[in-house]
Amino acid sequence: MSENDGKKQIIETGRRYKKTPFIKFMIWIAKKLMGVLWPTKVFFKERFNIEGRAIVTSNHYVKVDTNPIISTFYKHKPFKVLLKKELMEGNGFVAHFLDGIGGIPVHRGEGDIHAAREIIESLMNDEQVIIYPEGTRNKEGSKQMLPLKDGTALFAIKTKSPIVPMIHYAPASWKRKNYLLVGKPFTLEEFYNKKGPQVKTEATKILEQKYAELRKEIDEIVEVFHGNIKKYKKAHNLV
Repeated sequence: MSENDGKKQIIETGRRYKKTPFIKFMIWIAKKLMGVLWPTKVFFKERFNIEGRAIVTSNHYVKVDTNPIISTFYKHKPFKVLLKKELMEGNGFVAHFLDGIGGIPVHRGEGDIHAAREIIESLMNDEQVIIYPEGTRNKEGSKQMLPLKDGTALFAIKTKSPIVPMIHYAPASWKRKNYLLVGKPFTLEEFYNKKGPQVKTEATKILEQKYAELRKEIDEIVEVFHGNIKKYKKAHNLV
């Protein structure tokens, strides 16, 4: 089956995001506030060199975890992001704004076929989707991530999309500097032609390993080199 045929088989969700002038203005305001209220230093921005479809993943501490990602990498291009359905219910300003920026409502803790269809459709249309593979917030704020859900790996395999992993050093806090590390994009192409229940388990283990490596890397950058990325690169011959 060709990629175009695959696109035709995807069920249309009927939701199309339109950034009105008002929404664009509010996004501009929000991005300005993000940098002031939740300052985040981003390491290895150059690794985010993906054009076209991609699954952007991150660990999840607090509600504003998406802020530095969209304000750094999505200044001029559209994106989609998974959000709790409760945030997008109703006709209020918040729901309208979140829909306008590309929010995909999802029921937490249960299979959501409508959200899954929209994620797949977006990726097949060469769009980028931000997903938190833990599935919920790590409210304890520990370095150890919660067990990863298998949805991210399954979406990456089904749509043959690269994954761009990112990791926050600590929970974002009011006016306290935080750090975000961008990992190297990778694919799960070794699973593209495989079938069976073990595929999602094995593929998710790879994502878990990537995050273990990212945690080690960001801890070293922040705790050993005090956020000095130039010294870190020099020490590891990355200059």
